[in-house]
Amino acid sequence: MRDKILEATAAMLVAHGTQAPMSKIAQRAGVATGSLYNHFENKDVLIRAVYEQLGQALERALVGGDDPSLSAQDRLVLYIENHIDFIWADADRAVLFEYLSNVPLLPGSEVQESFQGPIDFIAQLLQDLQAEGWAVAGEACVISSFIGGAIRNTLKWERTFGRPLSAETRDQLREMCLRGARAPKPA
Repeated sequence: MRDKILEATAAMLVAHGTQAPMSKIAQRAGVATGSLYNHFENKDVLIRAVYEQLGQALERALVGGDDPSLSAQDRLVLYIENHIDFIWADADRAVLFEYLSNVPLLPGSEVQESFQGPIDFIAQLLQDLQAEGWAVAGEACVISSFIGGAIRNTLKWERTFGRPLSAETRDQLREMCLRGARAPKPA
């Protein structure tokens, strides 16, 4: 029941923002409003749980999908591919990320805590690639934000325009993310 409530809340955030009343969230989840309050004290607690669930799902997709036996470059390719799959798998996911980014409902420290697993994972991977001279110098969080933002925004617009995720689009997006992260070759 908790997962149904969180899914309904995420959908209502995408459709109506924080203006959706708890009764509408409960209705969408197919539960009584009282049952919703049995699981979540108030809307703030419910929204925190949405962040946490999204962070856990992202971690399962990106960190859980890692293959440490691969080279750091191949692991970055896999990370990008898994990120594309994660965002494309749910039509509202990119919009939810954008909403949560543009209308910060929690302090930055709490948002970071919800996404700490994926943040730490990609930061370490990018630092390893920087140490090898493969990745562009700079803050790993900037590079990873660039990659994630590019994926989410591109796939959001592909869906908005009713386009499927073709193999060509996937390849182009992956290659653009890799080019954005790669250090320039010495002249």
